[in-house]
Amino acid sequence: MERTEVRLSRLILVDNAEPQYLQLEEVAPTNERRKLTMVIGASEAEEIQRCMQKIDTPRPLTHELAFSLVQGLGGELREAVIHNLDEGTYFAQLYLEKAGENYAVDCRPSDAVALTLRGAAPIYVTEDVWSATANDD
Repeated sequence: MERTEVRLSRLILVDNAEPQYLQLEEVAPTNERRKLTMVIGASEAEEIQRCMQKIDTPRPLTHELAFSLVQGLGGELREAVIHNLDEGTYFAQLYLEKAGENYAVDCRPSDAVALTLRGAAPIYVTEDVWSATANDD
């Protein structure tokens, strides 16, 4: 599976509105820098913004809890991969490692971004998704 590493390039927040927007771009483009824009929910956008700005909350929120569970059980978040686009919906997987064993967990791309920001793990987009995005315009 060919893939390229991406990074969060923009988070577009619209006050008191659904949806919000997330934009990823290639880290090391081969030609022109490809970008991927996704619609995300307000709560996911707020969590990503908290991660970007390193804002602490008095009690753990959902993404903090998920990340703490992985760490507390001795696991490590290795990477996330956005691997499919089907009828306008993106699909992603988190890849975790514990004691030499690897695990793949289905997730939404917005959750993958929030967790990889928290865990300083890379995020990738497969060439199949780039192709589907180009054909989806």
